[in-house]
Amino acid sequence: MRKSKQFTGMPVISLQEGQQIGVVRGLVVNPEKKAVAALIIEQKGWFKEQKYIPFNRVHSVGENVITVDRSSNAERGAKLPDIVKLVKDRIGIIGTRIVTENGTLLGQVDEYYVDLEAGDIVGLEFSGGFLDSVISGRAFLDTAFVRTIGKEVIVTSNEALANVIKIEGGLAESLRQLQKSTSQAWDTTRQKTRELGEAINRSLERVRGPRDEETTCSCNQHHGPNGEAREQTEQPPQGK
Repeated sequence: MRKSKQFTGMPVISLQEGQQIGVVRGLVVNPEKKAVAALIIEQKGWFKEQKYIPFNRVHSVGENVITVDRSSNAERGAKLPDIVKLVKDRIGIIGTRIVTENGTLLGQVDEYYVDLEAGDIVGLEFSGGFLDSVISGRAFLDTAFVRTIGKEVIVTSNEALANVIKIEGGLAESLRQLQKSTSQAWDTTRQKTRELGEAINRSLERVRGPRDEETTCSCNQHHGPNGEAREQTEQPPQGK
């Protein structure tokens, strides 16, 4: 798969003619199929004519170049009315808000990923919204949890919330796993706090212990718990 923005600027080569027929300037999205319907290409020349290549006519999407079998695979909009209709509908994905069925705003789409074989939109990369209250940065959502791609809002199932994947430094961690690890860390902190409190109490008991008993000092007098001296009564000798 590849990010949608990485298509822009890629040259398109005809295998039959062995020449470049244009450069990709954008993608046409089919919201019902959750897929890229066509590539928008700009041809060389003074007038820089804009044409479309339906994605099913793409031979291959390589690292640096996109290939088609022949230059005739790129056609004007007049011959591709379905593609033109999608263009006029202006249904984009980047910048669109993502909302769950129960009304939770997950965030706003920053990018989307395209399967290079079929053109299917396989995932959304987003930030902001609910995400900012849980984790910082960006997150990924599989389009399997997307119900509707609309002009203003993308609607997801409620299960999407538990299947958001955090993207950070090339590492991915699901929101469910993140919440679990956070909970475990909190439980560990509470346990350590309890253990520390118990240790302090034991120390205090050891300190207080001797003060609760009577002690005898160098004055040969007994002292009570509060330190007061107690008089000793001389015992009479016994046996005589």
